[in-house]
Amino acid sequence: MKYSVIDISSSSISMIVAAADADKTEVVFKERASLSLVHYLEEGALSARGTEKLTEMLLRFKETGAELGVERCYLIATAALRHVKNYDEVAAQVLAQTGLPVNLIDGATEAYCDYVANLYYKSFERPVLIDLGGKSIEICDLAKNSKEEMMCFSFGLLDLYRKFVSNIYPDEKEAKDIRRFVREKFDDADLPGEGVYSTAVLVGATGNAMYDIYADFADDSSATGARVIRRKKFKKLVRHLLTGEDRSRLVLNNAPEKLYLIGSAAIVLKLLFKRFGVENVLVSERGVKEGYLQLVLEGREEGAFYAFPKAEEGAEKPAAKRGRPKKAEETKEAPAKPAAKRGRPKKAEETKETPAKPAAKRGRPKKAAPAAEAPVTEAPAAEAAAPEGAEGKE
Repeated sequence: MKYSVIDISSSSISMIVAAADADKTEVVFKERASLSLVHYLEEGALSARGTEKLTEMLLRFKETGAELGVERCYLIATAALRHVKNYDEVAAQVLAQTGLPVNLIDGATEAYCDYVANLYYKSFERPVLIDLGGKSIEICDLAKNSKEEMMCFSFGLLDLYRKFVSNIYPDEKEAKDIRRFVREKFDDADLPGEGVYSTAVLVGATGNAMYDIYADFADDSSATGARVIRRKKFKKLVRHLLTGEDRSRLVLNNAPEKLYLIGSAAIVLKLLFKRFGVENVLVSERGVKEGYLQLVLEGREEGAFYAFPKAEEGAEKPAAKRGRPKKAEETKEAPAKPAAKRGRPKKAEETKETPAKPAAKRGRPKKAAPAAEAPVTEAPAAEAAAPEGAEGKE
C-alpha cells in the first residue's frame, strides 16, 4: 500500500510517498516546492491570496500522489500554521478546495517525529538531533524516549531574520545580537552544555541545504558518500557566509530558497556546535514526515487522511498522460481517421454510391474505373493528409 505525507512548513511545501507492507516502509518519492506563507501574513492572519497559493500547490501535490498510485494522503502542518490567527478558516478552505484534512501537530509532536524518524543514529556516540525551522527549532536527545523529553523552541530562523537582520545577511553587530538572543533562550531552557553530546545530527530542509552549501564550499575530494560536516571547515564556511564576496553565488547555486535564512542558520549552528562541544556532524535525509507516517502506521498517532480512489478504478489515466502508446499503434493502419475528424463529411457523402475508395486501396483499380475518377484521385490526397493530422495532434 502506498501512503503520502504532505508537510506545510514556513518556507516550503514538501511531500514523501512511501510503500509500506508488514515488514518495512520505504520512501519511493520526494518533492519540495518553495512557498513562504510568512509573506502572505496580514496582522497575523493568512491572506486570501496566501490561502489561494497554498491550495493551488496542495492540488498539484495531490495530483502527483494520484499518478504515483497513492491510496492514503496525510496533510500535516507545523509551526507555519500553529500561530496563524485564522487557522480554522484556512483549514476549512483547504478541505473544501482540495479534500485534504489538515492535521495540525504541536511542537512536542513535531520534535518527536524527528526523533522517531532518526532512531538509526541512536547507536552513534551520544547523539543529539537539531532541526532548524523557519518558525521553530527542535533539539532532541536520542538517549531519551518520551515525547515530553523532546525540546521545541517557539522561534525560528524567520523570526531571527525579521528581528535582527536589515539586509540579506547579518552584519557583524546583527550576528552578535542573534547569538546573544539565542544563547539566552537556550540557557533559559536548560539546554545541556559541553560534555553531554558527541555527535550532532542535522534534520530538516535547512540542515540539508546547509550540507549542500558546505559540500560545495569545502570541495572535500576525500568524501566517501557519507553526509558529514567537518567542524573546522564549517567555521570557515560561517565566516565566508557572513563576509565573503561571492557568498550569494554559493547559496543561490545550492539552496536559493534559503537565501535570507542561511546566514542566521549558520550562526545558530556554530553556537550549538560550540555549546555541545561536538566534532562529528552528520546530516539526515529523514525528518518530520517520515516520523509522522511511522507513528500513524504503528497506531501511536491518529491522523485524518484523504483516501484516493482504488488504483484499479483509474489505472489507465496515468498511462494516457504518458504518451498514449496504444492509440499510436492503432492509428498506423488507419491514417484516414484523422482526416475524417477534420471535417470532410461532404466528400464522404459524394462517394456513397461508389464505395470504390477502400477497394482502390486494396488493389482493384479495374473495378473502380467505371464508377468515377474522383474516388481514385482523392484516395492519395487522403493518404497525404494523414501524417499532417497526426503531427498536428501531437
